[in-house]
Amino acid sequence: MSGLSIGILVDSSLKHQYLGDMVVQAGHTIGFASVLKINAALPSLEQKVDAWVVDVSDPEGDEDHEQKAALIRLLDTLLEQTKVPLIVNDSRELAQGSPEYRDWVRRMLQRLERLNGDINLQSSASATEVWVLAASTGGPAAVKDFLKRLPGGLKIAFVYVQHIDTGQAETLVKMMNGSGAYPASIARQGSVLSDNTITLITANRSVNIHNNGTLVVDKKPWSGYYSPSIDQVAANVARVYRKHSGMIVFSGMGDDGAASCRLIKQQGGKVWVQAPEQCTIASMPDAALATGAVSFAGSPVELADELARLKTPRKVKRYFPR
Repeated sequence: MSGLSIGILVDSSLKHQYLGDMVVQAGHTIGFASVLKINAALPSLEQKVDAWVVDVSDPEGDEDHEQKAALIRLLDTLLEQTKVPLIVNDSRELAQGSPEYRDWVRRMLQRLERLNGDINLQSSASATEVWVLAASTGGPAAVKDFLKRLPGGLKIAFVYVQHIDTGQAETLVKMMNGSGAYPASIARQGSVLSDNTITLITANRSVNIHNNGTLVVDKKPWSGYYSPSIDQVAANVARVYRKHSGMIVFSGMGDDGAASCRLIKQQGGKVWVQAPEQCTIASMPDAALATGAVSFAGSPVELADELARLKTPRKVKRYFPR
């Protein structure tokens, strides 16, 4: 789900402009909007929206009793009848560009981010185990072989971090979708890391993972030398999923991922690598091996077999003497 349909109810045209800009900036659409007026009929709330954002100020003075009563009735009706999330805000008449306005923008964007993730969680449960597939030069072919071999239904969410130009992301997703039993998609704001899926992290926008398994896609670029950053993603996965995290470092140039190997191991997760002799370029697996955190190395096929064995252990028959 790439964005929500937001209903806006405000008590001034200026707030309508503020919130309209905010909704679009956050990647959503305006499904309904109304500026409430004194003595005017209240709008129908039977709108097909994913959430309501209500921004009203407490009226001041005796002359505003009618407006206050109308707004109270509206809020009561929303709270009683709506089946979608409701954000109640009070921005008052902020001066655009002021420190107060910038702080309000930041807080509202955060609330919309959380809202998007929470709504997506209602239709797609978050995974309990997440593995990072890390790769650079030679990685796509190795990951494709790994996915071809991997049986479906292992109840793992894969996060694929590949050093690749942004323009090639869609091509890579199509390649992964044709490689096995796990559908792939590009990381999007508010999307959920769900079982038996692959989420591709791209180079143009940094990504973080909330504790509930939803994604925050920032408009800011990745910090540091690598874009996307394997270390940043893997460290985030280790923090959230702890012993239910893992990482496989495939063929690639450089040392991205080496630092986060230790973090995943410290949290009780597993770190594996493509065997250096199997790689197009072995710099990344070699750097991971040098950390002492790697517990298994093999070809893409062997890595897939080992993960399948780990997730579906054989039942041992026990024989008892009569």
